Amino acid sequence: MAAKILLVEDSDTQLKFLRDGLVANGFEVETATNGGEGYKKIFEYVPDIVVSDIMMPVIDGYQLCRMIKNVDEIKKIPVILLTVLDKKIDSFWGKKAGAQLFLSKSIDMNELVRNIKATLRRYPLSDEYKAALTSKSSPDSAQARLNVILNDLLLKSVFANEFRNLSDFMNYERVLVEKLFNLVSSFVEYSVAGVFFASPDDFAENILYIDTLGKNLPKSLLSDIQYDFFRKMEEHRTMQNSKFEVVRMLLGKELDYKFTDLTSKIIIPLVFDKKLIGGICFYTRQDMDYASFRYFDIMISELLAIFKMKYQYTEKEFMSVLDGLTGLYNRRQFELSLEQEHNRSKRHPSDFSLAILDIDFFKKVNDTYGHQYGDYVLKTVADLMKSAFRKTDLLYRYGGEEMVMIMPETNIEGAIIPVQRLRRMVEEYDFEYNGVKAKVTVSMGLTMNYQEFNSPAEILKSADEALYQAKESGRNRVVLHEQQ
Repeated sequence: MAAKILLVEDSDTQLKFLRDGLVANGFEVETATNGGEGYKKIFEYVPDIVVSDIMMPVIDGYQLCRMIKNVDEIKKIPVILLTVLDKKIDSFWGKKAGAQLFLSKSIDMNELVRNIKATLRRYPLSDEYKAALTSKSSPDSAQARLNVILNDLLLKSVFANEFRNLSDFMNYERVLVEKLFNLVSSFVEYSVAGVFFASPDDFAENILYIDTLGKNLPKSLLSDIQYDFFRKMEEHRTMQNSKFEVVRMLLGKELDYKFTDLTSKIIIPLVFDKKLIGGICFYTRQDMDYASFRYFDIMISELLAIFKMKYQYTEKEFMSVLDGLTGLYNRRQFELSLEQEHNRSKRHPSDFSLAILDIDFFKKVNDTYGHQYGDYVLKTVADLMKSAFRKTDLLYRYGGEEMVMIMPETNIEGAIIPVQRLRRMVEEYDFEYNGVKAKVTVSMGLTMNYQEFNSPAEILKSADEALYQAKESGRNRVVLHEQQ
């Protein structure tokens, strides 16, 4: 009995050429002019093998192959993909789609026939298998299957377009969140939803945005959701020394239920490259298996792409304000932060302190032990700074061997504690690198935003003058600015 080939090709010329050549070589050939028609004919015709073009409208050869391999009844039918494409990525996608062979259309007929026969020998279909498939198949069931697949493809396309439109708002986080909630609420049932974007900056606030569909959350319910959500996030978090602090509501009127009334929930950490990049949660008062929601996996896939893009955007912004050697904020960021802190303290009267650190005899360290050792000292002092100060304090490399610390909401009496702690930590530390071991000390000048200062520059100058006094009076000490 002649082997049955289903030939799928949208070009009339190519279809006739291939069909005539295959028939001349003893095969029985059925044809289809697109992937959708080809998929239906698999159930009607039950071929021994499918030979398909790749570049076709609506459903291409990759998609047709994937559709075949995803259906238990027909996944054993071998598939050969034909293409004019010759890049490695095309062969890669052919294999990923499940094709048994990926051949160039430029192959001559004898070589094509040889490959088809070899594939049929390697992947034979038994008569029992084909008979069982024939008995189960009908034009109506084939069309129904195709309709489901086409609907899925359409929905995936719509989902992808809708979610990708959100990329326009990457640098407007609040707008992005509102657009995201508006989109998700159009096809997911929930009473409360939450979105969290992780930051590469360990010192950044971590905000859980909440959507309550127009109702206010009582504090107790808000607190329960916050705890429940971030407990799950902590299981997937790789960043250290970071706490989840702020919850922000977007909408609101009255809400008259409590946490225990939310009977169904799903909390989804979004992870990329082994890093937590965000999370999303849904809570509802109705019994609902979110995971069984037909298009939930598509939505999560598109969300992951958006969160990945947002994280990378934030990471790029974050890296632009960091010193490459120490990981502290750079001088440009310090100048911006000092001005912001000064303006904030004028609008809402409050204290903040500022300290400048200089590594004692650093030029001698470099000259004696080399620049690699000097870089090691700079990085180690920066690490000690991170240990000595609070998460809310801001740490900078000002330039060379000088570091700066801004301590918000802290007067000079409170600031002297971490500053002296850092000085002692450096003094007691054994700086050992590549067989070289030495002792290092630092001198520091400390000031705060006294009323006598009218500008950020004056505050910085006072700390610099105190640092000069610390160095002149023997080094390895902290000197406080004397208030006028």
